[in-house]
Amino acid sequence: MNIMGQKLEGLIAPQVERRRHARYRLQEPVLIRRNDGSSYQTTTSEISISGLSAATTGVLRAGEEVRLSPVVGEQVSAIVRRKVGRMYGFEFTSVPPKVEEEIHILCRGLVPFRGLSD
Repeated sequence: MNIMGQKLEGLIAPQVERRRHARYRLQEPVLIRRNDGSSYQTTTSEISISGLSAATTGVLRAGEEVRLSPVVGEQVSAIVRRKVGRMYGFEFTSVPPKVEEEIHILCRGLVPFRGLSD
């Protein structure tokens, strides 16, 4: 059913976006640095003002604190929030205002991200 209470035959209702910020497609190499000194190469798939998603063969734990670089030319701290296969979701923490503004500027020039299939 749609929001008007009408049945939608053969259609799949769109998922509700629960994220705080819009996401944008971005494929860039990024290095993940763990607190134990190890690091992993990764490639991002999307970015928002509050975080990014990236694929890596490295193994990380949800809740783990890491550093990502470069993100708009800087190193940023992040927390691993989710893992699906080799794809990880990172939430930025303590982003300086200058870096946050650079992410805003970057996102303005990118295509909106709707999912891995787009």
